[in-house]
Amino acid sequence: MDASAVIDLLARSDAGELVRRLLAATPDATLVTAAHLDAEVFSGLARLHRADALSADEVGELLRRLAILDVQRVPINGDLLAAAWRMRDNVAARDALYVAVARGLGGTLLTTDERLARAVPDVAADLGA
Repeated sequence: MDASAVIDLLARSDAGELVRRLLAATPDATLVTAAHLDAEVFSGLARLHRADALSADEVGELLRRLAILDVQRVPINGDLLAAAWRMRDNVAARDALYVAVARGLGGTLLTTDERLARAVPDVAADLGA
């Protein structure tokens, strides 16, 4: 699960509704992400606030919800960085960490970033958009 999916899920966007439906259809799935998720979500919510899409109070509430989100965070270590680096020609560095986690676990990447999903069709979830 990457930051785009979490931001959309928390902000209840249309894309977030697709994420919610997929999660509801797979209630026993274990959600796993790279440890930098929280920093990326924080940055994304701050950007939405600066664009007047979210109030300060709304961001505060979404950050509280992020803190209790049941997602395992995989520490970023040398092996994960090396796997992400191998994707340098196709995927942004921060996104490559999410892809490396999904591939390393033999899992699926839940993302609402269409460009990222197109770049890694072997692991990107089909949100049925």
